[in-house]
Amino acid sequence: MSLPGLGPGTSPLAVVPAPSVPAAGGAVGTLEAPDVVLTRCRWARLAHPERRTSRAIPVAPEAPGTVEDAVLFPQAPGGMDWLLGGGAAALAQDDDAFQVTVAAPAGAAGAGLLIFLPGGGFVSGGASLPVYDAAALARATGRVVMVPGYRLGAHGALGRAKDGTPLLVDDVLRSVAWCLENAAHFGASTEDVTLVGQSAGAWCALVAAQDPALAPSFTRLALYSLPFQPPPGPEGRAERQAVVDGALAGRSFDELSPSEAVDVSAALNRAWAGRGLGVQPPSGGRLPVSLLEFEELLPRLRVSEVLLAHTRDEARAMIPPMAAASFPGPAAEGYERSHFGTVPAAGDRSPWERMTEAMTEHEFAGFSRELGAALAAAGVRVHRSRWDVECGVPGAGAAHCTDLPGLFGAAGSAGAPLRAGGDPEALAAAGEAWRAPLIAALAGELEPTAPGTLVAVGLRGGELVADASAFGDPVRGVQA
Repeated sequence: MSLPGLGPGTSPLAVVPAPSVPAAGGAVGTLEAPDVVLTRCRWARLAHPERRTSRAIPVAPEAPGTVEDAVLFPQAPGGMDWLLGGGAAALAQDDDAFQVTVAAPAGAAGAGLLIFLPGGGFVSGGASLPVYDAAALARATGRVVMVPGYRLGAHGALGRAKDGTPLLVDDVLRSVAWCLENAAHFGASTEDVTLVGQSAGAWCALVAAQDPALAPSFTRLALYSLPFQPPPGPEGRAERQAVVDGALAGRSFDELSPSEAVDVSAALNRAWAGRGLGVQPPSGGRLPVSLLEFEELLPRLRVSEVLLAHTRDEARAMIPPMAAASFPGPAAEGYERSHFGTVPAAGDRSPWERMTEAMTEHEFAGFSRELGAALAAAGVRVHRSRWDVECGVPGAGAAHCTDLPGLFGAAGSAGAPLRAGGDPEALAAAGEAWRAPLIAALAGELEPTAPGTLVAVGLRGGELVADASAFGDPVRGVQA
C-alpha cells in the first residue's frame, strides 16, 4: 500500500490494540495494557546504494505509525533456526536494510526510552524479526521501545569507516545515536534511557555504553546472554582478512551478489570452527581492544544499574543435542584444559555434556559472575538472573535464545520449536519473573543481588540461589 508522502511498502498509522486476554507465554497483553503505536522505517541508507561496504547515512524518521514491509540484511538460515524457527526466510533481504522498529504507548509524551539491540552472531537475525515483539515489550514496560538493525557479515566486521571503526560497530553506534536524537519524535524522553541487548546485541550494547560520545546518555544497561568475545587485535584481524581474501578470489565485496557475500561469511566462520567467532569485529577506531577488560571497562561506563542475565544451558544452542552421540571426548577435554587450565572429573557426563557445560561457564555464566562482581565493587547496582526454563526441543534444556519469549512475550515466537508442548500458563508465569528485574529497575525499585548469587527463573518463578563455578578460575585473554 502506498499513500502520498509514504514510500512503497508502507502503511499509514498502525495502532496495535492490546489483546483482550493474556498472551500465551507472556503476561504482556492484558485488558489494562495500553494500545501501542507501531512504526517501522529506515534509520539510515547506504551512502552508495550499489556498494554494500559504504557507510550508513542516517535519515529523518517517518511519521509515527508508518510501517514499512520488514526487511533483513542478507543471511543464510540461522544456526538457531532449530530453536526459533525459520522466520528470517519469510522476509525480504537487502543490503540497505537499516530498519528500526519503534513501539510507543499511544499518546506517549516524555516516556522513558528503551533501546534494544538484537543478536545473531553478526551473521543472522535482525531488528524486524517477529521474535523481537517491540509492541509487547512497550506494553510490559510502559517505555517507548526502539529496535534498530545493523549490517551483518564479514564485510560489516572487517570493513572500516574512515576512523578505523568496523562498519558493523559504526552502524550500531550511529543507530543508537539516531534513537536518542529522534526520541522526542516518538514521544520519548532522553532523561531516562535503558540500553538493552541480547547475545551479539548485548556485546554491541556494551560497546555503545563505553563509547565516550554515547555513554553519558544511558541510565542503565541490561545485557542478556553477553558472550565473552574480546575484540580481536591486529593479528586476529589480519588472519581473518587472509581467509576472506582467499574466499573473494581477487574480487571485492561490492562486486559480489548477496548470496556470494553470505558465502564468504560462512567460509570465515568455518575457518574459525572450534575456536570462536570468525565473523567478529576486530578492534579499531571506536571499538577498543580492551572492551572486556574490567580495569578499562569500568571507568568508561556511566550507568548506575546493570542487569546481567543468561540461560542455564547457553552452549546447547551452539552444539545442539543432535550432535551429542558423536561428540568426541578429546574435544571436551581440550576445551576444559585450554579455558580453565584443568580437566574436572567427568563422572557420568557425556563428552557433549562436558563440552556444553564448560562452554556455557566460560563464555557466559562465568563472565557474568566476574563482571557482576567487578561492577558491584565499583559501586554499580547489579542484578543477575538465569533462565532455567527448559524449552520444547528434546535435550536443548534452557539453551541460548530460549529466554526471548520470556522477555518479549509469546506472540512473536508462535510456532517456534522451542515452544513445542509448553504449558502456556506456566510459561507466562516464568516470563513475568524473567521481566521482573527489568520492570523493577525502570520503576526505580531494583533489588541488587549479592556477588556470588543470582535469581534462577524456572517454571515456579524466581528463586535466589548461590552461584559458583564448578570449573575453577577461567583463563581469560584477548582472542586471536
